[in-house]
Amino acid sequence: MKPGTIALVAASTILLTSCGSNEDFQQRMDKRNEAYSNYNDRRKIRTEARQERTDMWFERHMD
Repeated sequence: MKPGTIALVAASTILLTSCGSNEDFQQRMDKRNEAYSNYNDRRKIRTEARQERTDMWFERHMD
């Protein structure tokens, strides 16, 4: 085989492999999105708890 042919075959293999791995990419994206969603949920819970504690402190000291 000529060096140009080998390079063409190697490049074709890389391109075809990258096109065929969308499922793995989608799984990684789904996992990342789920982790980010969980992070935001926990952040919201912490913010609400902090606000509740602040409200309780304010009511206790202002009454």
